[in-house]
Amino acid sequence: MTPKFHEPYSPAILETTVSDRFVDIINTIADDVLSDEEKSKQWDWSHKLVGKVSKEIQIPVKDKSDRDYLFHTMKQGCLDYLNYNIDKNRAQSYNKIVGEGKKPTIENIHLTQSWVVSQYAGDFNPIHHHNGDFSAAIYLKVPEGMTEEWDEDFKDHYPAKGLIEFTFGESQSFRNDGMKFKPEVGKFLVFPSWLRHFVYPFSVEGERRMMSFNASIINRG
Repeated sequence: MTPKFHEPYSPAILETTVSDRFVDIINTIADDVLSDEEKSKQWDWSHKLVGKVSKEIQIPVKDKSDRDYLFHTMKQGCLDYLNYNIDKNRAQSYNKIVGEGKKPTIENIHLTQSWVVSQYAGDFNPIHHHNGDFSAAIYLKVPEGMTEEWDEDFKDHYPAKGLIEFTFGESQSFRNDGMKFKPEVGKFLVFPSWLRHFVYPFSVEGERRMMSFNASIINRG
């Protein structure tokens, strides 16, 4: 018999990229809000989050064409993640909501919240999880000196500065219980909302900026 490999117990993480246009739209809006104390208070989202960081804000996108473009990009990432899990027979929640055998579309993805996290030296995000079916991280800015900090940190047996780490289950033979990613401008990670994760502090000057969002599966017929 030809060997088969089954992986029903490992939550997947999708890694892809967004366009320069996506990054520019969000950064322009975030620059405007983060640089203005009144707007930062108006769009503050920190009371809903666990981060020990400089600022956490919602993203007031006023231009409809920009909003449609952003939403399509975000939903497409979730749809790609969903299709992968359907192929792996790991999409029981989708089958319950929409029905087994029905191919999902963008219309089956509902965006619930999105926000920007502005992090500086010493800031960190403690271990937590999100709500909904999908969550995502999109990186928008990285401090200029972070590459040099990584070069030094990665000489150590456990590099961590400024990285996001996902954790699941316990350390055992033939599996990992954690996975780290470097923040790089345009990197787009999609993962199940229940997957626990945290962000390590860093030491260099400058802003580490990222966008997060949550999304759910809905039945649109």
